[in-house]
Amino acid sequence: MNCKYCEKECKNLNSLKQHEIRCKLNENKIIIKSNFIIYNKKIKSGEIIELSTNQFTKAKNLGLEIPFVSDETKKKISIASKKQKWGNERRTKHSLSMLKAVEEHQNSYSANNVSGRTKSYDYIDNLGNKFSVKGTWELLVAEFLTKNNIKWTNIIQERITYNWEDKERRYFPDFYLIDYNIYIEVKGYERERDLKKWEVLENRLLIFKKNEINLIKNNNLNIFELL
Repeated sequence: MNCKYCEKECKNLNSLKQHEIRCKLNENKIIIKSNFIIYNKKIKSGEIIELSTNQFTKAKNLGLEIPFVSDETKKKISIASKKQKWGNERRTKHSLSMLKAVEEHQNSYSANNVSGRTKSYDYIDNLGNKFSVKGTWELLVAEFLTKNNIKWTNIIQERITYNWEDKERRYFPDFYLIDYNIYIEVKGYERERDLKKWEVLENRLLIFKKNEINLIKNNNLNIFELL
């Protein structure tokens, strides 16, 4: 069975009829406009506010238990996400949205920021803020500063930026020493990108690597000589 307009082959009579009334070569074809086109235009213009249909968001808003996601499902989602192709426009849009997120939720990118598989530990700074330090080294430094009566916080209020790959990035050091206006960065492995971050603070940044951590462990680090 072939379409009388474009000769496309159809499997059965019903599919043939459905195709012919929509065939591009049919001058009297029916035109179907998706309701989503109008809906999306209203979303973009701000005429209406999009209500999330995400099951996790719904559960959170309604105070219900968060749905369980198996490891198998998580793996499938991860694989599907990696197959997506990102164009320049999408990359730019994503970059701008991330910068906006950092500006509006700074605490999520400083005090509560957790990297990779590093274990986090709850701690309270000298301002009474509860947050998480990343790994045993940061925990050791937090305890060391507290023991030496040095006022510090993990919440970085100053807007610190650096350039990397032709883009402006935000930098959040690990600790800020309140009375000295100095930052501390705890680092195990140094990369080229780290050097770009550190150079913007010049003499206002102390880098604690393995040597400094060992000195702290052995009670041999005199931090006041560094300030």
